[in-house]
Amino acid sequence: MPLDSVQHSIHIRRKKNQRVFRNIARLWDIGKKAQSHQDILDGLHPWQDDITLKFENVLPVLLGIIGVLFCLLLLIQPSNIWLQFCLLIGLGCIFWAFITYEQDDPIEEVITFLEQESIAQRYQLAWQQPPQHLARTLQPVYLIAHLKSLFPLFNLGNLSNEIRRYASTVWQDQQGKQHQVLVFEYRYVSETRIKDQNGNDYKVREVVRHLSGVFVFDVQLQGLAVTSNNKTFGAPYHVPWHTSDIRLNQKLNFFGSDAIQLARTLSPAMVLKLDDFFQHQQGDLLFHPERNTLCFLGNRNLFEISSKAKNIQDISALRGHLRTFKLPYLEQLQTDLIDFLD
Repeated sequence: MPLDSVQHSIHIRRKKNQRVFRNIARLWDIGKKAQSHQDILDGLHPWQDDITLKFENVLPVLLGIIGVLFCLLLLIQPSNIWLQFCLLIGLGCIFWAFITYEQDDPIEEVITFLEQESIAQRYQLAWQQPPQHLARTLQPVYLIAHLKSLFPLFNLGNLSNEIRRYASTVWQDQQGKQHQVLVFEYRYVSETRIKDQNGNDYKVREVVRHLSGVFVFDVQLQGLAVTSNNKTFGAPYHVPWHTSDIRLNQKLNFFGSDAIQLARTLSPAMVLKLDDFFQHQQGDLLFHPERNTLCFLGNRNLFEISSKAKNIQDISALRGHLRTFKLPYLEQLQTDLIDFLD
């Protein structure tokens, strides 16, 4: 039986920490019942009860230290019966510390849950749900595989290339036009292997990387690929292109599927829009040559939360965190793409 299962089966919950567990249970209930971000905030104030979100573990830590010291006394004279008795006392203290110490996992889990619910409500994100117009035609697993096959961006790993975490939403531009959007996190794993003098193959290192991006549907532009990463893409974006701006050519690489179409697409106004977009963004921006779909993939974690709260130990701090946090990279990308597509 795993050690944490043993601890859970014989665990003793101290009275001080029972209040924290009641708060945790109440937070789960608030998050599950909330219909909006404001509902979550309203559920946290007024709390009208003990607001603690920190387990009291001073006594278990002290017992553990005392137990270790009592056990070490046996090293002085192992044959002494009184010191052997001290060993039993020490083991008893360590065991009692073990079954009364509270891990922070329940607190971290409920805070993460409320963060995810707040993100979903605040940014209108539907976690692990495909866009509405695609949900009717493809199941989520096949949809993700299909979207990955549309763009030559998702083959960076030689072991695995996965999109596990994603969320659908709708962005509206200044003209009132709505775009179905899928925000995603791309994880790839690469392995480096070499052969030794005997010809045996063995692994040198394994690299795991995470990138983030978006698929935007129902866009008019087609057959264009632009990157700030100084790279090429290959088919179908096999036609390189250079603008008349030397500075921009050094900053961005342009490719397309057809030279004539590229000449029409990359007008001075379009080049200026691309320059503005990549003022704030670093990554690859691709437009499928046949389907009205674009894909942007960059290094920034679009799901990363920014907040002034660093160490949440009570309900008030949690409410402040949920009220003020943002997804700055997602907000910036949304603004930049909407301006570009407008």
